[in-house]
Amino acid sequence: MDDVRPGVVVPARGLRLADALVHREAVEENAADFGVAYAEDGQGLDVCLAELDDTFLAVLDEPPPPRVVRRVALAWADALQNRYNEHGCEDPMTGLNSIHHLQSQVAALYHAAGDGWLADTDIARTYALVVVEMSGTRDDVDPGFGALEGALRRASAAELIRQRMPTCDQVAELSPRRLVALARRTDGLDRSLADAVRMMSQRLQLSPSGGTCRGWTEALPMSPQSARHLLDELAR
Repeated sequence: MDDVRPGVVVPARGLRLADALVHREAVEENAADFGVAYAEDGQGLDVCLAELDDTFLAVLDEPPPPRVVRRVALAWADALQNRYNEHGCEDPMTGLNSIHHLQSQVAALYHAAGDGWLADTDIARTYALVVVEMSGTRDDVDPGFGALEGALRRASAAELIRQRMPTCDQVAELSPRRLVALARRTDGLDRSLADAVRMMSQRLQLSPSGGTCRGWTEALPMSPQSARHLLDELAR
C-alpha cells in the first residue's frame, strides 16, 4: 500500500479496508467487514469509528463519507446482535443462559458506560451480580434421575430469581449448583434476594435430595477484565 500517507498509522483491523481504498475496489464491502471485525473483538462503536477515521486519513487524507460511516455502523450493530444471540442460547430444559451470555451481557454494560450511553456510568455502584448457590443432589440415586432433579432445581431457582427480582430477567448457569444474574442495584435488592433464597430452601427441603440454598451479591469491579475474571472465579 504505497499510497498510505507518511506519519499516519493504519490500524491493524483497517489493513484490508486501506488496501481497498488504495485500489478503489469493493470499498463498502470491506467497510462492512471492518465494522464486523470490531464487534466480534468486543470493541465499542466509538473505537470502531475513530479507527475508521484513522484509516481514511492515512490513505486518502480525508474523513470517510457518510455512506461508509453508516455501512460500518450498521455492520457493527448487526454483528454485535448476532454475537449476543449466539451467546444467549438457553438450555431448553431449564431456560438458563450460559456463562458466555452473561459475560457478553456484562461486557456490553461496560462498553455502554465507556461510550457514555448510561445516565450513571458508575456501574460498580449501580449494578451487581446476584449469586444463588444450592446444595447438590444425592450421590446414591440413578445418574439419569439425579441429572433430571438437578435441572429441575436450577429451573425452579431461576424462576424465583426472576419473580422476586424483575431486573434479573437473564439468569445464567455457572455450575450445576450456582446461578448468577446481572441486576440493577435497588433499595430492595437484598431483601428480594433473601426472599428468593428462603423460598428456594423451602422447595429444596421438599425435593428427593433435600438441601439448602444461599445467596449473595458481588460488586462489579472497575474494569471489564476484572469482571470477566470474577465470573470465571464464580464458575469454578
